[in-house]
Order: sequence, then structure tokens, then C-alpha cells
Amino acid sequence: MTNHLKRTYVSLMLSPFFSQIGSAIYVLGLNWLIVKSTGTTQLLGIIEGIGGFAFLIGDLLVGLLVDQHNRKYVLIWTDIIATLVCVVSSFLINNNTPQIWLLILITFILNLMLALNYPAAKSIVPEVINGNYLQKFNALSNTFFGLANIIAPVIGGVLLAINGIDFSEFILINAASYFIALFFNLLITYQPTPSVKNHQSESFLISTISGFKYVLEHKKLLLYMTSTGIFNFVCAGFLLTTPYISSHYFSKITSSYSLFLICAAVGGLVGGLVGGLWLTVQKQKISSNRIFAEQICYGIILILGSLKFSIYSWIIIALVYGLIQSRFFGSMITFIQEETDISFLGRIFGLTFLFFDGIQPVGSFIFGFFVSTWGSWTYSVLGSLTLSLFGLIYFFNRKTFE
Repeated sequence: MTNHLKRTYVSLMLSPFFSQIGSAIYVLGLNWLIVKSTGTTQLLGIIEGIGGFAFLIGDLLVGLLVDQHNRKYVLIWTDIIATLVCVVSSFLINNNTPQIWLLILITFILNLMLALNYPAAKSIVPEVINGNYLQKFNALSNTFFGLANIIAPVIGGVLLAINGIDFSEFILINAASYFIALFFNLLITYQPTPSVKNHQSESFLISTISGFKYVLEHKKLLLYMTSTGIFNFVCAGFLLTTPYISSHYFSKITSSYSLFLICAAVGGLVGGLVGGLWLTVQKQKISSNRIFAEQICYGIILILGSLKFSIYSWIIIALVYGLIQSRFFGSMITFIQEETDISFLGRIFGLTFLFFDGIQPVGSFIFGFFVSTWGSWTYSVLGSLTLSLFGLIYFFNRKTFE
């Protein structure tokens, strides 16, 4: 591996790591600011709800930008805009009585930049990294991303313990993280392939339609997109269940909610590390049915965990969830990269994340009515859905493609 390739490999891995640390710290600071200034979480829900629309808009714009422009430039400009927004906002924000419109604007722009940046980075990977290294790279990249989710709460906790710190300083720390990510993106050695460089300019509508047609013509892609949607639908119920279980079953255990999240993050970290090391020594690539089979096994674990529910089974559910989630996302990214022509990667990732982001509110809405009634048995319902739906995908995939 040449020095240029090693530098690009490391840069593509560390850039999202640093931006994710900053983003997570920003969310922690935002939560603290709103609760401190208003005493409730109602405004926080409004801010994050409106900010969530930025992901949907970004998913729609990804194909137009990533497939018709230099992908490295998309990475650079999204980081520059995010850095400038944070720096300027740190001077405008009123730390005592924060301007809600400004918080909505900051959150919306940062989410939009993230929605454009992430698919652009994943679209560059097959152009600069040999196909034999794709699964290994995505596994390790996912590990670093998960590590950021462990480090960020620690840094955030230390910052909150410092007397006199203001939200404007949280924003500046986020700006620093985007600036570091920008530095690593500048180090990427990248020249667009001819199919991307010579791509004719298309309107937003034509670009989106061509992406849909491409997916319909490639049934494997449609299967992968469907599987990500199913996973996030179930995940929505999973995320709603966690705080309910914490407060109604384990309220006497201090910070049980934090313990669950940390265990899930550790599981993801272990899954990424083990997966990355395993891919280093083995020659055979992981098959899609292997990943679907892991989801089936997790469905069984959820059902068994709910049958004799305790703090121990709850922690096991968290650890296995983190591990399976890490394996699933790292592998799905690789499968989509391998199945998609370079010139269509932006559109396909945009549609994938649009489907992925769009299905979670549906899951949240549906499961929100039942979690308080089902209690710990919600895990049994989620496990049954995972077992049955991924079971169907497993057998369809095996019969049709393998």
C-alpha cells in the first residue's frame, strides 16, 4: 500500500470520527442548555424535530451533489460551512436566554451538512480503496465511529463539570472538531473516475428518478435498502423501549440508562474491532446472508431475554445489540458499494439513507402507543419482527442470489 493510499485510508477513517465527537458534544451541550434555561424538554423536542427534516432534505440532495460534483470538494465544503456556522453562532448565542430560532438554524444546518458529508465519504471509498480492502475498511471505520460515541459523553461530562462553561464554548469545540475533519479531508488523494468526472448535469428530479430506476433494475440493492429499513423500523421501537425500561424497571439502579447505552457502545466497538481483525486474517468475504443470519440470531436473543427479564438479560441485550448493529451497518455499506456503479453511488446512498431516515418516525409513532403497555415484552415483539422479517429476507436472498 503506497503512502498516498495509507494517508487516504487513515483520513477517511478519522474525519468522521472527529466530526462525530463534536456533533455528540454539541447535542449534550444543547440538551444541557435547554433544560437549564427552561426547565423542560419541550423546546428540545421541537428543535431536534425540525432539525430532523434536514436529514431528509440532505438525503434528497445527495445524488444531485455527490454524483455531479467532485466528491472530495463536497466533503471539504460541508466541513467548512459547518465550522463557520459554529464559530459565528458562538458569538451570536445568548447563553442565559438562548435564541430558539438560532438553535433551530444551527441544528438544521449541521444536520444538513452531515446528511451530505457522510454519503460523499462513503461514495469516495470505492474510488480510492481497492475492493479487497472494502469490508476491512468499513468495519474499522465503523469501529472508530462507535468509539467517538463512547468518548463524547466522557468529554461532555468533564466539560459540564467545569464551573462557568457556556454553551458558546460547546459550539466552539464542535467547530474545532469540524476543522480537524476538514484537515483530514484535505489530505485525501482523490481524482474522480471518468464516469463521475464526465457525468452530464441533471436536474434534481431527473437525478432522483434515475436513482430509483437504477435500484429497481438491481434487485440486490432493493433487498439491501429494504433490510436497512426493517432494521431501523425495529430500532425505533428499541430506542423508545430503553428509557421506559430504565425508569420503570431499574429506577433504583443509578444511571441504568447510561449503563445500557455504554454497554451498547462497547458492543459496537467490540463488533467493529473483531470484525476488522477477522477480515484481516481471512480471505473469504462476509456474505450478505451471514449478516441476515446474525439478525435472525439477535431476534432470538431478544425473545429469550424478555422471557426471564432482569438487569443481566437487559445488559446482554445491549451488548449484543451494539455488536450486531456495528456488523450490520459496516457490511451493508460494503454490499451497496460493491453492487453500485461508481457514478451512481451518491444517488443510491441518498435513497438508502432517505429510506433509512424516513422509516424511523413511522416506527417511533407506532411503537410509541404500545411500549408503556407491553413493557419488557416489547423486546419479545421486536425480536419476533426481527426473526420473521429477516428470516424472509434470508431465504429470499439465498434462493434468488446465492
